Amino acid sequence: MKQYLMAAALLAATSAFAGDVYVGAGLPGLQLGYAQPVSDSVSLRADFSTLGRLDRTRAEDNLNYDARIKADRLGLFADWFFAGSWRAVGGLTFTNARADLRGSGNGGNITIGSRTYTAGPNEGFDVVAKFPRTMPYLGIGYGRHAQAQKGWSLAFDLGLSIGKPRVSGAVRGPLLSQVVDPADVERELADIRDDADRIKGIPQLSLAVNYRF
Repeated sequence: MKQYLMAAALLAATSAFAGDVYVGAGLPGLQLGYAQPVSDSVSLRADFSTLGRLDRTRAEDNLNYDARIKADRLGLFADWFFAGSWRAVGGLTFTNARADLRGSGNGGNITIGSRTYTAGPNEGFDVVAKFPRTMPYLGIGYGRHAQAQKGWSLAFDLGLSIGKPRVSGAVRGPLLSQVVDPADVERELADIRDDADRIKGIPQLSLAVNYRF
């Protein structure tokens, strides 16, 4: 948040154009930002968004996964207005986005890789999927033109912070740690990584309410 306040102060100092404060919602969560036009066709923006903390459950290969998902993002953007209030958007996002999956065998048989193992109580297989800290952003949006009137308005953004999640994992518990073949761990992670490779980044689809001073 300190980085966001510094960025907003810098934007405010760069131009005599009136700026916009905005709040939004959608993907990737709730949003608070500041936009500062620097010419008739270019604006600079900074915003902070958060998805909070989400808990989910999932079953796969005799494993019950308890997943905790979080996504916090600071974004620095440049808007180029190419047709009225329509704008192309480029920038960088600084992200803390990850999913922690705690897989439990519940004292039964679990499949890891190509083999089935007997798990003791509270034993299982844990996985972490984490996006890169810094990712480029490309998108398109509508609203916040430099020539817009003072007061309230709406803005829309659609885009993508580009980057693939990194996946790591390990077995948990004294029994599984002794008997699970490391090759099976790698096979299990390879299957998860195949799914993760289909993810190209963190999407943005948000609607914001702006106030121009």
